[in-house]
Amino acid sequence: MRSLRFGSLSLAAALSVTAGSAASITNGEAEALTLVVTENGERSEVVLDVGQTQSVCPSGCFVTLPSGDRVVLSGGESVSVSNGRAIIE
Repeated sequence: MRSLRFGSLSLAAALSVTAGSAASITNGEAEALTLVVTENGERSEVVLDVGQTQSVCPSGCFVTLPSGDRVVLSGGESVSVSNGRAIIE
């Protein structure tokens, strides 16, 4: 497991995202969590209740955490959000 925190991301990183299976994100926080998912230039909000897991990003995306940190996902990752950080397995 590794804990990742990202600030701003470059366009090159965005263009290097490859297609894959959907990523799964689990809310490990003590309250509901709202994430902003940007996929193919389209932004949407994903609300996860405590302990809930949802599949996102079948073709790669950026996920913005409530802290403002952004994570790049290419699909297939298992992500848990805990203590304001994304833990990617």
